[in-house]
This record gives sequence, C-alpha cells and structure tokens, in this order.
Amino acid sequence: MSGIFIPVFARSLGASYFEVGLISAFFAAASFFSSFMFGKAADINRLRPIILAGLAVSAVSFFMQIFAHNAASLAVVRAMVGFSVGVYPAALIVSVYYEKESIGKFSSFGSLGWMVGYLVAGFIGNIEHLFILSSLFFTIAFFAAFGLADVQKPSISVSYFSLAAFRKNLDVYLSMFLRHMGAIAVWIILPLYMAFLGASNFWIGVIYAINPSIQFIIMRRLDKFSNEWLIKWGIIISGISFVSYSLAQDFYSIVPGMVLIAFGWSFLYVGANQLVVERSIEKASSVGILNSSISAADIAGSIIGGIIMQYFGFRQTMLFAAICSILSIMVFSWMNRSSQKGSI
Repeated sequence: MSGIFIPVFARSLGASYFEVGLISAFFAAASFFSSFMFGKAADINRLRPIILAGLAVSAVSFFMQIFAHNAASLAVVRAMVGFSVGVYPAALIVSVYYEKESIGKFSSFGSLGWMVGYLVAGFIGNIEHLFILSSLFFTIAFFAAFGLADVQKPSISVSYFSLAAFRKNLDVYLSMFLRHMGAIAVWIILPLYMAFLGASNFWIGVIYAINPSIQFIIMRRLDKFSNEWLIKWGIIISGISFVSYSLAQDFYSIVPGMVLIAFGWSFLYVGANQLVVERSIEKASSVGILNSSISAADIAGSIIGGIIMQYFGFRQTMLFAAICSILSIMVFSWMNRSSQKGSI
C-alpha cells in the first residue's frame, strides 16, 4: 500500500521523472542482492528464522519511510525497504513447497494482499499514514509467522556462488527479466499517467486493485496447466496489455489492460516459480535467483522507463514494454526448445 504512490510522492518532493526512475532502481538493486543472498541462505539454514527476520526488518524499514524529506533521502530509505523485502520470499515459497501445498494458491493470497493494500491506499490517500500502516501490517505478519511450522527439508551443501541453478533455469530467468523490465518501465509512471488522464488518488487505488483481485481468483486454478504453457501465455498477454495502455484516452480506459495484466502476471509468476522449484535441487536458491532476476529488471526498467518518460512521453513507455514482451517470448521459446533438445 505504500508503494503505489511512491512516484507521486517523489514528484511532490521535487524529483524529476528520471529521478523517480532512480528511486525505484535503488529499491530494486537492494532487493536484487538480498534475494540472492537469502535464497542461498534458505537452502543451507532453517526457513522459519529467515522468514521471521525478514518480516521484522521490513516492519522497521517501512516505518522509516515517513522520515524521507527529499528525493535523496527517499532513495536511501527505499533501498532499505528493497533489501528487507528480499529476505523472506524464497524461504516462504520453499516452505510452502515442502509442506506439499499449492504454490499457485499461496501466491493468490499475496495478490489478495495487494488488492486490499491498493484499496486502502486509494481510500486513505495520505502517503505518511500509508507508510505507518504498512509497517503495522508487517508487524502483524511477524507475530503471525511464529505459528509457522519449522519445516523439515533435505540438507544440501551449496556454494553461495554456485552457477548450477542459474544455468539450469536460464530460459526462465532471462525471459522473466525482459518481460518484467518492460513492465517496471510502465509501473513507475502508471500512477502519473492515470493522474494525467484525470484520475484522483481514489480512482488510482481502485483501478490498481483490479489487477490483484483477479490474480487472487486465477492463481488458485493454475495447477493443472503445464508450467511452460503458463510462462508463454503470461508473456504474450502481458504484451497485449501494454499496448492497450498506450491506446488509453481516459483513465477508465486503463481497466481492460488491468484485467489482461492480471491474467498475464498470474500465468507467468506461478509458472516460473513452479518450474524452477521442480527443476532444481537448490530450490530456495532457484527461487532467490528468480526474485533477483525480477529485481534486476526493476533496476533496468526503472532507469530506462524514467529516461523514455523524460524525453519522449507516456505512450512511448508503454510501447517499449510491449517490445520487451516480444523479445521475452522469443527468448523463452528458443532457449526452452534448445534445452529440451539437449536433454533428449
């Protein structure tokens, strides 16, 4: 709920469009390193302490956002937030896997949280109040996590710099990077785009909530589909949604793209997570690298999106994202086909 208005908040602090992109890049860079480090740590150590530690530091870092008073301080505190939210996801997803639960159903509750957060953000509007509420919800999650089972998992020995998991899943990581780079170029300016089209903070929150509310329904029903099929169609539908954003004439016209992107991200996220977990011995490391790929795309997309927006405009940024999706499906189709031939 605190993330949706960061671009608007940054602009209110005097940040240029390019600096808005840099602030997002600081967040993503910290998340990149954190996801990689703690993905490896989750393969070596117990999962529950890592989850608890991640939620605790998140509660503190989200509260620290209220002290941002200019673009530079906002960039620093968003880097703290980015690091904290990279600590626990791999451990949490692998915990679900070892408990023999559905990763799709688990992921759907994350989307439910996004939906509620966006709606609350739209109704409250005040960014400092949202920072405090975000910290409060992480605090509640921290105490709730004490109820998690201390999952028993196979003991494996992995190097922090092992490339085996990376090579095995390179088709997923690279295609995810390309698609998500375009998506982030859109997300860092979409609230500003919607405001440009006439949307109030309330309507920005409501329209943003459409995406995760549909994800919550869709993600729960994807177990029967092949992971490769989900990834391919997730990328294709994402590209179509970015084109639809570029054609919007008013903020209501963003709604069809939000519906499409909900299907696209549901397919891609669930398919990618399931595929890397099922393929790999180093399961948490594989998920951690996937999260790092997403964070690397956050960095590149934030900077490129900020530059395109600064010098060209909103609609050109959307078309850049569509081109990234085309490249992503081409890369995944080629590399996945090559790896299947190599395994015959």
